[in-house]
Amino acid sequence: MSAVPLTYNNNAWYSGLDPYLVGKRENFMIQGVTVDAIKDANGFTGEFQAVLKFNYGGESPSIGNLSTINPYSINAGGVVSTLYASDLFFKQSGVIRYGVPLVDHGGPGPINGKSVGIGVFDDGDLYQVAGGIQTLNSTQFLTTGTNLSTFGNGRTVWLTSSSANPTALQTGTTQITFNGPCIDDNAGCNHAEYTVTLNMNGAPIQGSQWYSFLAGISSGAITPYFTGSACGNDLLDAAIPEPSTWLMLSGGLGAILFRARRRN
Repeated sequence: MSAVPLTYNNNAWYSGLDPYLVGKRENFMIQGVTVDAIKDANGFTGEFQAVLKFNYGGESPSIGNLSTINPYSINAGGVVSTLYASDLFFKQSGVIRYGVPLVDHGGPGPINGKSVGIGVFDDGDLYQVAGGIQTLNSTQFLTTGTNLSTFGNGRTVWLTSSSANPTALQTGTTQITFNGPCIDDNAGCNHAEYTVTLNMNGAPIQGSQWYSFLAGISSGAITPYFTGSACGNDLLDAAIPEPSTWLMLSGGLGAILFRARRRN
């Protein structure tokens, strides 16, 4: 038995309202995320799953993980920026508390000529933004000369660490499937090019940080945050689940109350 997954849609992606969205809106980055802290009759099983509806505009592998996708180059005002798939973050009380790399990244060496720390992060693992693990924003390593007014200036995009081997709270995996090209035409694209599935599984010990994460996901107290690539292009900042999700939840509670009344 699963808890009801919570789905967060990127309405700015659908409508093109995001002023920082560069390029074809149907062909860049994020449509939405569905998250699920899975339960059985005894409570949390310890499994967590996130499914991302994702467009990138780079290479098109049939299967694998996002690390198989080559960086995407975009020309903005004559400056070519090399863009990488950024990290998925999770907010609690409006503050970024956790991060999951969607591609392996880090280690010595700059990105676009700027330092990104020495920590090596594995894709699919969950890291706490604490104890030396920090975040990088789009401005910190965007290609020099790019017009910041064109992009999401200062948006959080990557994990970084001064430790060469930052410790993951929970290990996991990412897997990507290609759904076919997304065509930008008058009708608009009606599907995401990629489905990215993230899976983690750990012992759900009450009082542990992993258990707290699962409980926060299940209640909607911990919500996903994603901004596209190193330039901060496109944004999903989910404060609450979509209304239909809560309708399903309230409907389930209503059914339970109705049955309880009939028994009395």
